[in-house]
Amino acid sequence: MSLQEAVKEIQSSFDVSQEVLQRSVDKFIELAKKGLASNEDKLGMPMLPAYVTQVPTGKEKGTYLAADLGGTNFRVCSVHLKGDNTFNLVQQKSPIPADMMVGTGDQLFAYLASKIRKFLEDHHGDALEAAHETNSRANYLKLGFTFSFPTAQHSLDSGSLVRWTKGFNIPDVVDHDVVQLLQKHLDAGKIPVHVAALANDTVGTLLSRAYSANAIAGGKQGETIIGAIFGTGTNGAYLEKLDNIKKLPEAVVKDLKAKGVTHMVINTEWGSFDNRLEVLPTTKYDKAVDALTANPGIHLFEKRVSGMFMGEILRNILVDLHSRGLVFTQYPNFESLPHRLRTPWDLDSENLSLFEVDDSKDMKPTEVTLLQALRLPTTLEERQAIQALTRAISRRSAYISAVPIAAIIMLTGALEGHHIEVDIGVDGSVVEFYPGYRTMLRDALALTQIGTKGERRTHINIAKDGSGVGAALCASVSI
Repeated sequence: MSLQEAVKEIQSSFDVSQEVLQRSVDKFIELAKKGLASNEDKLGMPMLPAYVTQVPTGKEKGTYLAADLGGTNFRVCSVHLKGDNTFNLVQQKSPIPADMMVGTGDQLFAYLASKIRKFLEDHHGDALEAAHETNSRANYLKLGFTFSFPTAQHSLDSGSLVRWTKGFNIPDVVDHDVVQLLQKHLDAGKIPVHVAALANDTVGTLLSRAYSANAIAGGKQGETIIGAIFGTGTNGAYLEKLDNIKKLPEAVVKDLKAKGVTHMVINTEWGSFDNRLEVLPTTKYDKAVDALTANPGIHLFEKRVSGMFMGEILRNILVDLHSRGLVFTQYPNFESLPHRLRTPWDLDSENLSLFEVDDSKDMKPTEVTLLQALRLPTTLEERQAIQALTRAISRRSAYISAVPIAAIIMLTGALEGHHIEVDIGVDGSVVEFYPGYRTMLRDALALTQIGTKGERRTHINIAKDGSGVGAALCASVSI
């Protein structure tokens, strides 16, 4: 078999037909309803209630804080909502010292509280003074806390850490309420801040886009119904009717209805869509990549969509083609290949972006990128093959990314009625920067059950800073 024939065969295995798209949409709706009803299916979509019960209108006013612990940096922001769909943002970032990532909970949360105090001293000295003069919690600033680790949320302002990721390992925080831990150290330092909401960056993306939507689009692009992230990972959040969230305890529903609440935001965790692989397209390369991960057998939708995995899928294909004697024949065996080509996760979607759009005659930019990224010399034929494979991987990613969007539009009946238009807020490096990604996603939307008419009435727009502005908005809508 020639290289060209092998590439065509692999390309066809990444094709996503209209039938696959529509079956996937039906399956997503089925699994979403199942996840709203109970938590029993451990391989299902979690469909987590976010305890955010309204989406901003853009008329909200006031100053709110956000704190974002997402990895090795801690960010504190203040967001001044102007009430006209616009806001001002001020922020400070601080690195998390390596010893605090493996120390004690008290050390970490005391450090976070000290950085919030420093931020207030630099930017909100008046709030510090007013609170100290009156000694009243009425003057406390509300804060939304984005804590980007697996957390079991119990209410808008409480949630327990399930497990640490991203290099953190502080056992005495596991199973404890992270809001209480932060509040304890804020109170101990007499810092006038009330942690009003435990925020999720995907929920924040929905709120951030909803707040700004009218200002950006002149109010003509409809209501923001979904916040979605397509970047290193993928996830989505949307507003669901309270009556459809069957797994919420009766007492919680009764209490919320007494306050006039009718809806709640759901954090779908759609990276776990179709973990049983009943509809998602699957190749031997997907299986190989899944086996390399820390969580094989789960998050299988994310492993076909997100930027982190697109590069690794391509690397696996190249290693396979080499083993078949079709590329890089100057290297006699796997062990002799450049170290970076043998190393998982060393090829990222930023590299693929360049391969995707290289229209130069000799593909020199691709040649240089492969030399820099993988220390890999290539022939023109090999570079052409790499581009064709890259385009197959990115197209599949964009096409199946349309599935949850179409499914939630159908699940919520968002497009029912005449002249109804809807707005989708998206964030993440892939959807924002990958060449042609949004166009391919829209092409796929038109092939789903919503059709070309539904696709034209669906507006996909970038939502900025779900973990900052979105977290502040979570605090603003707390009741």
